[in-house]
Amino acid sequence: MKALLCVCLLATFTAFSAEPPPALAESFDSPLSADWFWGLGTWTAKDGVLRGFESGSRRHGPVKMRRFPLRDGTLECEFRLEGKATFAGIIFNGTQERGHLVHLVMGQDQCRILAHPQKGENVEAAKEAHPVSIGDWHRVKIIFKGHMMTATIDDATITATLPCIGEEKLTFGLGGDSGGPEGETAGALSFRHLTVRPSR
Repeated sequence: MKALLCVCLLATFTAFSAEPPPALAESFDSPLSADWFWGLGTWTAKDGVLRGFESGSRRHGPVKMRRFPLRDGTLECEFRLEGKATFAGIIFNGTQERGHLVHLVMGQDQCRILAHPQKGENVEAAKEAHPVSIGDWHRVKIIFKGHMMTATIDDATITATLPCIGEEKLTFGLGGDSGGPEGETAGALSFRHLTVRPSR
């Protein structure tokens, strides 16, 4: 009986230890660290939520960038659209000279993967019908493995394979369209429970 119990405990421990601890886990309970280095719009980190909306004279949705080198691995978080917000996005970039590599767009009626094989080039690599309701929290899990990116939004999965996806991602950004230039009165985007686990 004791031997059986030890085997069960060992199996449980192995199952839980198979997934590496996150190298990045953002609590969003206090002001952002210096690793969040650039952005557009107004962003606040409070009570476990990073929240942003369009503001300022430049007509562009809110985006907040963070340094974190990643080639293969997993990024997970939850996001919410508020008010007139139309989509949330997570974008991954290479060097400043290289620019955008790949972008996950999670809209009200569909999710898309936009790839950038070369600087300034945009390719719709994949598209999947999936509704994202306003005001509710939605889960997203992105897995990078070689040239493949797999994203699961709630219970919908979308996959794309391109060489640019396998390039080293030096920064990533959270953002999207928050509803327009009226600022917070138009809408906002919220993110929480952000973790990143590079592959071993």
